[in-house]
Amino acid sequence: MFMPGLVSITFRQLAPAEIVALLAQAGLSAVEWGGDVHVPHGDLAAARAVRRMTVDAGLQVAAYGSYYRVSHTETGPFEAVLESAVELGAPSIRVWAGRQGSTDADEAYWAQVVEDSQRIADLAAAANVRIDYEFHNKTLTDTNEAAVKLLTRVAHANVKTYWQPPRYSALAYNLAGLDAVLPWLQNVHAFTWHRTTG
Repeated sequence: MFMPGLVSITFRQLAPAEIVALLAQAGLSAVEWGGDVHVPHGDLAAARAVRRMTVDAGLQVAAYGSYYRVSHTETGPFEAVLESAVELGAPSIRVWAGRQGSTDADEAYWAQVVEDSQRIADLAAAANVRIDYEFHNKTLTDTNEAAVKLLTRVAHANVKTYWQPPRYSALAYNLAGLDAVLPWLQNVHAFTWHRTTG
């Protein structure tokens, strides 16, 4: 089912109540709340308040945009991310597949990201929450081939992916990438950009 929504960090400078009002005004159905500003990791009171205002406006929480970097705990423990997602009523948590691009990462780094992906997927599954990778540069999902490689190696029923057109890439490449990740696809990020200028 196609459900149009908004990632809250599109309006990072606005308060959650202002974002909810804009969503309703635009006729959108859902929102992914950002964990870096609108629903900080571990702030369960904020998560409950934002969930309530979202539902009261007739909107759905589509996901929790955590910015958790798989295998990098310096951003905080995943358990705090998961607790916030549960209180928010988010069906999924968007995470980034590490901090290295696929061509820069050695085999040990790949294994590290795979292992932590499986760990957090197990934790999230116990709470009935899904893990979704961000499809993004400078991570292990930075190319069509890398995204498929990672998802195949993780091989966990609770790990899926987002997709977005890579910047500066050709239409044929973009469509091939979308087709390649269809078995795992949960969400599409759309935004305005130009192929040659970004």
